[in-house]
Amino acid sequence: YYGNPVDAIVYFKRLINHVNPDESECVRCGNVNPEQVFNMIEAKVLDEYGNVTVSRKMAPKDWNVHYQELIAPSIQPPPLHKKLPTSTFRIPNPLKQFAIFTTRDILSKLTNKQYMVINLLEAPLLAFILAYLVRYFNTDIGNLKGYIFRENENIPAYLFMSVVVSLFIGLTVSAEEIIRDRRILKRESFLNLSKGSYLFSKIAILFTLSAIQSLMFVLVGNSILGVQGMYLDYFLVLFTTSCFANMLGLNISSAFNSAVTIYILIPFLLIPQLLLSGVIVKFEKLNPTLTNQSHVPIAGEIMTSRWAYEALAVNQFRNNKFEKGFYKYDKAISNAEFKKVYWLDKIKNKVAKIDKELNDNSKLKEREYDLGVLKREIQKELKTSKKVEFKELEYLEIGKYSLVVSDRLQNYFSNLKNYYIDRANKARELKDKQVKQFTSTPEKKAEYLKLQEDFENQNLSQLVTNSNELNERCLEKDGMFIQRIDQVYLDPSDRNDGRAHFFAPHKRLFGVYFPTFSFNICVIWLMSVLLAIALYFDLLRKLLEIFDNFKYRKNKSS
Repeated sequence: YYGNPVDAIVYFKRLINHVNPDESECVRCGNVNPEQVFNMIEAKVLDEYGNVTVSRKMAPKDWNVHYQELIAPSIQPPPLHKKLPTSTFRIPNPLKQFAIFTTRDILSKLTNKQYMVINLLEAPLLAFILAYLVRYFNTDIGNLKGYIFRENENIPAYLFMSVVVSLFIGLTVSAEEIIRDRRILKRESFLNLSKGSYLFSKIAILFTLSAIQSLMFVLVGNSILGVQGMYLDYFLVLFTTSCFANMLGLNISSAFNSAVTIYILIPFLLIPQLLLSGVIVKFEKLNPTLTNQSHVPIAGEIMTSRWAYEALAVNQFRNNKFEKGFYKYDKAISNAEFKKVYWLDKIKNKVAKIDKELNDNSKLKEREYDLGVLKREIQKELKTSKKVEFKELEYLEIGKYSLVVSDRLQNYFSNLKNYYIDRANKARELKDKQVKQFTSTPEKKAEYLKLQEDFENQNLSQLVTNSNELNERCLEKDGMFIQRIDQVYLDPSDRNDGRAHFFAPHKRLFGVYFPTFSFNICVIWLMSVLLAIALYFDLLRKLLEIFDNFKYRKNKSS
């Protein structure tokens, strides 16, 4: 049939000689029942007993004959087109889709006034509250200067809380981004739009928002606390940290199906960042099964808070306007003093112990261990202080060691001590010479002291040098001597994989030393890139599905 749909009922009624063939709708109510058409086409033949058979009254061929005779001649054939008509629907290229997704998301956020107000005021308000609370100064009547940055004991706490705030804001602002769009994404799934364009639009908007939040936080917080000359450095670290939190938030937003679940999960993501940052609990004070005395344990290496806080603390200490000119001298003095006072004392005691037990065969294993420690330490020292030679290194073994070798060791230690005394004195002379230039006149001296008050912080210096450590400043662990003080002056010479002790000034990777500040920022960005890859391939969601399937099979089998 071809024509008016309502007239189809009349057409089929006439062909089968139906009662009242001219009626297409109900006489009483006027409703049209389209099912009549199917009933008439499917009408079955009755047998001699009045039962319905499986045969139709009119076969499909018969219907087609009527169609060809009654309807087909009156149908005008459609015009022929040599070319297909131009399609009015084309999926834009990925770049255009990125622009559309970005525009749509921005307009959606701009219409949500509460969202914009909270996210734009949250960072500066938290910065003001935090900085105002930790802006400590001595209120004694003798303090005529008021607030002095150098004497504020809360600067390390401010650095740590800045990192925590960046992580928290970055997580909360991104935790619902994808789950909020889930219905729209499902509706648009048949269009085969670019997933990368959608995700990159989200990332671009969140990174822009994080940049604004980080900038306002640094401007407000650093201004109140008098952190001078470090605005860009603080911004880079906090912005990088927020971007990592954005990527983490997008991953959990993509993986979970409930906003409630996501917000319950946020504390479980933040608490390890607090505990394993190296601030609340020192890495060397963690459970011995987790920690490592010579470098940051794995649990700390995977924490963004550790990399961010270390970058801020080390950079604030060594690259501020006051310390920057003296750091190389302080480093030389520190390394020389440690070797002269603590390392030499430790290794002399080791030699004395070996000499005392030289003829005691019951302590052969202990002597073998002690000689191994002695040999390794001197080997490392020979690479550092090449001007002081020791040619009997091969005799530091069981069966070769003797009191003659011990005398040679004592002579070596004496020369080494003189070498480090000379290095420390030369570094002090150079530093004193530079200090005299800054304090040659009363006016210059006042400027020097003002520079020290405005840029150096005593409590931060104590933290990164671990000067409060009184018990084990040189620790023997795992067959080596480990320096536990002045860590901010100690470069990691025994590792080549980027790992180091906490507050190391440099990181060593593939034989090249990189400043801690830039290296740590790169590590955090690398973490963010890995999270971006995981987001694109939905790795977290797939992992959760594997876990759910495993749990289901286990329950089913039980």
